Amino acid sequence: MQFGHALDRILREILIADPAFGPVQLMKVDLSDGFYRINLNIDDIPKLGVVFPTEPGEEPLVAFPLVLPMGWANSPPIFSTATETVADLANQRLREQVPAPPHPLDDRAEQVVPTNPALPQLASPLSTLPLAPKPTYKDALHSTAVDIPHERDPSLPSQTKALAYVDIFVDDFLGLAQEHSNSRRVRKILMHAIDDVFRPLDSRDGPFRRQPTSLKKLDQGDCSWSTIKIILGWIIDTVSMTIQLPPHRIERLAEILSSIPVTQKRTSVRKWHKVLGELRSMSLALPGARTLFSHMQHALTNKLKGRVALHKGVHHALDDFRWILADIENRPTRIAELVPLSGSAEGHHDASGLGAGGVWFPADHLVPREGFKNDPVVWRLKWPQYITDRLVTSENPNGTISNSDLELAGGLLHLEALSQSFDIRERTVLSKTDNLNTLFWQRKGSATTEKVPAHLLRLFGIHQRFHRYVPRHDYLAGPSNPIADALARDFELSWRELVASLDDYLPANTSCQVWTPTESVVSAVIAALLQKRQQPQALLIAPPEPTPYCHQVATQATLQWPSTPYAKPSSTRYTSYKKSTTEFKLADLTQRAIPSSLDRLKVPYGAIRRRRPIWGPRSA
Repeated sequence: MQFGHALDRILREILIADPAFGPVQLMKVDLSDGFYRINLNIDDIPKLGVVFPTEPGEEPLVAFPLVLPMGWANSPPIFSTATETVADLANQRLREQVPAPPHPLDDRAEQVVPTNPALPQLASPLSTLPLAPKPTYKDALHSTAVDIPHERDPSLPSQTKALAYVDIFVDDFLGLAQEHSNSRRVRKILMHAIDDVFRPLDSRDGPFRRQPTSLKKLDQGDCSWSTIKIILGWIIDTVSMTIQLPPHRIERLAEILSSIPVTQKRTSVRKWHKVLGELRSMSLALPGARTLFSHMQHALTNKLKGRVALHKGVHHALDDFRWILADIENRPTRIAELVPLSGSAEGHHDASGLGAGGVWFPADHLVPREGFKNDPVVWRLKWPQYITDRLVTSENPNGTISNSDLELAGGLLHLEALSQSFDIRERTVLSKTDNLNTLFWQRKGSATTEKVPAHLLRLFGIHQRFHRYVPRHDYLAGPSNPIADALARDFELSWRELVASLDDYLPANTSCQVWTPTESVVSAVIAALLQKRQQPQALLIAPPEPTPYCHQVATQATLQWPSTPYAKPSSTRYTSYKKSTTEFKLADLTQRAIPSSLDRLKVPYGAIRRRRPIWGPRSA
């Protein structure tokens, strides 16, 4: 089982479901007495015996568990094996169109009218909560994101039948279905699969044994179908296609932020770990939030006698969370902002002590904005002299800016170039760099530091939140990055001369378009390189309108990637990061080849598909 990716799989299934069959309906089935339904092997029972204390002279009292005990390290994986089996059986029967016989609990669940969870209409308005967002952010609240797109992503595949799917997270079964008759079938098949693995009640059972399906949760409406449901702690709305924090978690976020006033200088390590844990758990439904943790993580490196110092950078990060919270009711998270699909563009960027530059290759379905067409886009920026003077070199070992910092700054400008040239709202884009520090900073979204990377990564999050795209980052060996290498260094050449020198590296029948960074975004990036903080609106530059564009027929979507990289390395062997001169392939950069770019990723995002439904030994 791949713990932690059930939500990724569910969001993916919702997004790729064909709207022609209607909105996706959601339901949950909870188990009652979960661990206690798994019997132990007879030979293993003595190994888990517990000796109880007795009075002197009394016989020893030893308790032997007959079922999985709570607190035993092996209980969760053993139990999850059983629940995974239920999900596998249900999905296999759904795929094979096995008829669904009646189930008594299905009729009972059908009689329950579901009560939709309250969407973020808080018990107390945000204005009355103990929270005071800084007035310096007030102007940014009116433009924290571009409008949502009105057209479905053309890279999404068309489905031939209504969605019918079951997933599992420990003991929570999650059903997804389209069409009413199909939803009844999914619920019946799931309930029968539960009975096949966890024995239902029969006439021999005593009064204390319960049905494996929790009747309490069933009567509360969990097993009833609805387009709005709390799934794994998130409110998912399949009509508006959003995922949001429940009201009580929004109020908890406000409580956390109000409990740490700007005048507070220290807090306990224990409280700070709790704050970081809760904020990270909420960051999925808060676009841009996962890039705000660098300063807060760094505070733990300077703890003294169980206390953590809250410096200016920490309070600035908390201010950013207040900025996000103040607009949380007006800016729900769209599911399409979290689920990576086929690549809509692939870009290569580079930076040097002289400047930065990059190139984007769009897919044939990507819509250009006014002033642009569906051809590669190039850009470059020469660093000011005072930035170059701060670069760490052998002659300037005390500099404050490293080459990796410049590469990271170039990566942000690179994404701005694409967002201003093409309509990348809710589209997946792949950006490649030849600097490994930059790559893994971008992948993680944070760095345990208070220096330049922390300031730049914050801007990455604000930029993504505003433009609503799904970023992916990968490595491209330096010798295989000729276009970006020239753009970041050959400033003695005019644009015409430089573009002409790059003709051999462009797909046939294409020409380069030039994008020039605006003064506002350059100022924001330079300020981050100088470790100076700017208000979020400095980076919120509204792009031009999309042009009328006839979509090409897209290829099958790449759907097997989670929303964030795996925290731990997978056992899968990935391509090495060694230098190579053969990674730049024109055939992979044509408009038709770009959608499959995620299939060539080197970074360990891993696949989120559940294990293969093949049981037992295979014959040769």
